[in-house]
Amino acid sequence: MSKVSSPDSPPNVLFAVVDSLRADVIFGNNSLETPTLDRLRAEGLSFNSCFSQGISTAPAMTAMLTGRYPLDYGGHWYIQENQPTFAEQFQSSGYQTGAIHSNPYVSSGRNFDKGFETFDEDIVDFEPDRHLEGLPDKILRLTSRMIRLIKKTPYTPITEVNDRIEQWLDSNDDRSWFLWTQYMDVHGPYLPGGDFSYYNKLRAEWLWRKAAVRDPESVSKRQHEELWYNYRKEVEFFDQEFGTLLDYLDERGILNDTIIVVVGDHGDEFNEHGWYGHCNLPYDELITVPLIIRFPDSMTVSQNQRFDTHVRCVDILPTIADYANVDFSDTMNERLVGESIRPLIESGSPPSFDAAITEKKVWSGTDLRFGFRTEEWAYFYDGTDESTYLYNMRTDPGETINVVEQNPEVATQFRERLEERIEQIKLTSEGTEMRGTDIEVETGVGVDERLRALGYK
Repeated sequence: MSKVSSPDSPPNVLFAVVDSLRADVIFGNNSLETPTLDRLRAEGLSFNSCFSQGISTAPAMTAMLTGRYPLDYGGHWYIQENQPTFAEQFQSSGYQTGAIHSNPYVSSGRNFDKGFETFDEDIVDFEPDRHLEGLPDKILRLTSRMIRLIKKTPYTPITEVNDRIEQWLDSNDDRSWFLWTQYMDVHGPYLPGGDFSYYNKLRAEWLWRKAAVRDPESVSKRQHEELWYNYRKEVEFFDQEFGTLLDYLDERGILNDTIIVVVGDHGDEFNEHGWYGHCNLPYDELITVPLIIRFPDSMTVSQNQRFDTHVRCVDILPTIADYANVDFSDTMNERLVGESIRPLIESGSPPSFDAAITEKKVWSGTDLRFGFRTEEWAYFYDGTDESTYLYNMRTDPGETINVVEQNPEVATQFRERLEERIEQIKLTSEGTEMRGTDIEVETGVGVDERLRALGYK
């Protein structure tokens, strides 16, 4: 039986990550019906300027679950054996820890299960060549696609994930718990369920694949609107079903003793900068994610607050651990980049960092992409061709005009920050090298997996 509310026990933590959920569909002026998230915002805290440390799931979640930047300590696509995680810190503080998801990029094969007593992953094997060696690549891709069609979705829908969460909670002992779940419904191919179901699943899959993988330039205005519609309906479907889970927690007497965290791991682009999906440079539509935190009524936190101050996804779990009085190991403290934003929540004190950093290793190569985001500027470095981009976010929030040549002093300052960051990566990931940065990245577990996973090829 799951623990019922008690003022003498630490709070439970539900860490709900929504794949590909961008901030503007939740916090912007739109016509979406999201009563669950609206209620959480009214009862809790919402952060309008939260920045992800990765453009895709693996680096984003590496950062959140470890409290460090993705490229440190030779990780990025996976969590190294000697890298402490927040799940381990909660576990050592007496928490029961669990994870429930269906995303192959955060699998146990990539060591994302570190610290979790229960790690429930329902993953389609998107790598049939592991079992069918020697077959042409075209046949392997076809096999992968057939698996997707048979399964109906490339992921476990939120309704089934919630069922597994309820089963896990029903089987728990009397300890407080920390549960991470990765909801995939908002991720492409945008196939909303329930009352929001799309009339033609095969067309939806074809259209998303055309936009995000094959030929984004040929997407017509009507097709663009169709994609955007499907995505928004996915968000509404998630909101509905997440509300069902919260109702269950309330019925069981668990909700009032649980910290609820809802955050996107990254966003999705809809041709704002020539692409669909999330394989572009770290533009705002890809790295600005909604963050909502609702504390239990028993905790003396002033809620119904909305913050415009910049925060980072890497700060989330340090903050929750701070409120839950979770102790960190020496290695965790040594490697921790994220910081508790409790001073911001309780007194309005701004975080100590002056720039949110996003970084990613480019698929099928050794190139790096970096993003630095301040209130005034967005600076990008693209290691594929060593190009740089600078946008004035106050005069050009849509990031449409590259003003790097017009602002040489600002560009130089960011370049120096970039070089400092590269030197730091060298220190934490000794012996690695990368083209365009004089750093080499060790391939490690999972780096060689192909874009076929989740349908990127």
